[in-house]
Amino acid sequence: MELKPVEVEAASEHSSESTDVSSLSLFTNLDKEWELDSSKPSLHNASIFYMKPSPQYDAEKPYFFNVPVEASWSPKVKQTNVCYTRKTVAIADVRGHERIFLLDKHGFQLGNFVTSLSYDEFASTDIIVGRYYEEVKQFLKENIGAIDVLPFDFQVRRKDPTLPFGSRGAPGKAQPFAAVHGDQTINAAYRRLKHFHPEYAQKYAKNRFQIVNVWKPLRGPVCDSPLAVCDYRTVKDEDRVPTDIIFPDYLGETYNLWPNPNHRFYFIDKQRAEEAWMIKCFDSESMISPEIAQFAPHVSFPYGHRGDNNPRRESVEVRAFVFY
Repeated sequence: MELKPVEVEAASEHSSESTDVSSLSLFTNLDKEWELDSSKPSLHNASIFYMKPSPQYDAEKPYFFNVPVEASWSPKVKQTNVCYTRKTVAIADVRGHERIFLLDKHGFQLGNFVTSLSYDEFASTDIIVGRYYEEVKQFLKENIGAIDVLPFDFQVRRKDPTLPFGSRGAPGKAQPFAAVHGDQTINAAYRRLKHFHPEYAQKYAKNRFQIVNVWKPLRGPVCDSPLAVCDYRTVKDEDRVPTDIIFPDYLGETYNLWPNPNHRFYFIDKQRAEEAWMIKCFDSESMISPEIAQFAPHVSFPYGHRGDNNPRRESVEVRAFVFY
């Protein structure tokens, strides 16, 4: 059994700094040309967070307690020892060039996903698990050729300025996450499959498997806190920072990322409700073939053009094991 995350601030640096990027120099190195660059896409400069390098991590692994931390534990035990630093990056709009990006090459891909659920039905866990999971399974089978799909968790995020920045609450209270991250490490992917779904681990022991995050808006167009995805080919092994996610009965592990100016980020401007990102979290084939993307870092970023007539960002994401 997995507990729902508690609500905490990911780091005090998140809430203490302004989102104004005018005083921050561009961190992204645009010298190397990638596929989209020849089309001269629109670039949006935005402020995002990376994990802040510190000597403390030489002696202590980064962690986050996914349970409330008692006051009596302080100062020896904190909710997290992760701190962040702000960088201004260039994020390219893929609108009109969606077909360039592929799950195995870049770590992400767009697909058309029309759900039968109404907007209000995404407030119901039973409906999401009972009906939406089935739609996600069919969507992944049709788009990436899976023979079996096992959705295992979901999150609904509704931007709410009254909640603490970076809240990781129950569905509907979790906020867009402004720090670059990957959902699963290599060890965590294998551990999760064997721990929670041993029957699938045994059945597909010799098969290729992935973890894929299907992310889409509840309504569009998205003009507030859109999602940016990072091309896996621009991520170095040394950029990844395995970070423990501590549950009462389970130890998870995700990636934070050190800053790297060569990371290249993409988004789709004014993303519509039927436009769904498939974001790779893990791929067993990448252990054999280095040219296969293992995962795609991703992050929410301030868009700056929401306006009074555009709603705040609301989205749903489902993570699933995908078997071939």
